[in-house]
Amino acid sequence: METRLGFKPVRTKRAFEEVCEQIRAEIRSGRLSAGDKLPAERELAEQLRVSRATIREAFRTLEIGGVLTLQKGVKGGAVVMRGDTRPITQTITDLLALGGLSLDDYTEARTCLQREVIQLACARGTEEDFAALEANIEQTRQMTNPEQIEDRTALTVEFYLLLSRATRNKAMEILMAAVTEPLAFYIKKIGVDRSWDVAASRTLVVRHLRERNAVAAIDEMVAHMDRLHAYMLSRKDITTGP
Repeated sequence: METRLGFKPVRTKRAFEEVCEQIRAEIRSGRLSAGDKLPAERELAEQLRVSRATIREAFRTLEIGGVLTLQKGVKGGAVVMRGDTRPITQTITDLLALGGLSLDDYTEARTCLQREVIQLACARGTEEDFAALEANIEQTRQMTNPEQIEDRTALTVEFYLLLSRATRNKAMEILMAAVTEPLAFYIKKIGVDRSWDVAASRTLVVRHLRERNAVAAIDEMVAHMDRLHAYMLSRKDITTGP
């Protein structure tokens, strides 16, 4: 079968890694795009002169990495995805859990990113964006039962997603998701600090965004994040536990 893809025979010991790299190279070159279906296992194994087991291992690796989705059935196969932020998020979560990334460094980076997100959201956010943020805050206010920690945490993740969407910058959305979801892991682990009103703080942030007052919005958000960081450090015995 004729193919326009530039696959070459594989000759390394860890053959599946080279298969992965060749598929990534085809994507970078533009010969493979999101939604394209790769050749069948048997055909690709013949082209690359490797076993079908090697192809399956490469496909699984790229699936975990958010590059491919493996579809079942007669018309199934390996299809190039549009992109998945979960591998980035999981990497940061693992680094925090294993000590490869300190809580201090993580929080500092998250605060720096948050400043830029607010700057852009302040300049580009619409009434629809602000209304969606306010609806999220109102839902958060209803989550007063400690047993609602899962729902409350999901709303926290959603709040930062909505805020990042107001930037009209897809890269900011991806980066914000990558640094917010690991935070959700910790919140669920240590519980919500009831010593301050998070909903009230977020309401002030949105009010400042409506007023296009980026400085005030940043100050309020950073103050909130500083309080959260102090709380997380005070529970370090839990956050660093098994």
